Amino acid sequence: MREVSVQIKGMTCAACVRRVEKALTSAPGVKAAEVNLALERATVVLEDAPLEEVLARVRDAGYEPVVEEVRLGVKGMTCAACVRRVEKALKKVPG
Repeated sequence: MREVSVQIKGMTCAACVRRVEKALTSAPGVKAAEVNLALERATVVLEDAPLEEVLARVRDAGYEPVVEEVRLGVKGMTCAACVRRVEKALKKVPG
């Protein structure tokens, strides 16, 4: 299982929040979804669900999910154990 945080554009009211939550939770493999109108953000718990398929449901409901990708250069890794430590530390970061 993994937790993903996604910005959702286009929500204006509580009804929008319900529509987005319904779209998210109707996708196969989504265990839970929580949408925050003020932050324009959805937190989704995925269990074997492709993120793109889940986001397509949000688009179909009339809203725009914004997924940001960050690439980090990590210096000083010398072995597979270093890689595991860095991955473990990154997985602890929310989203």
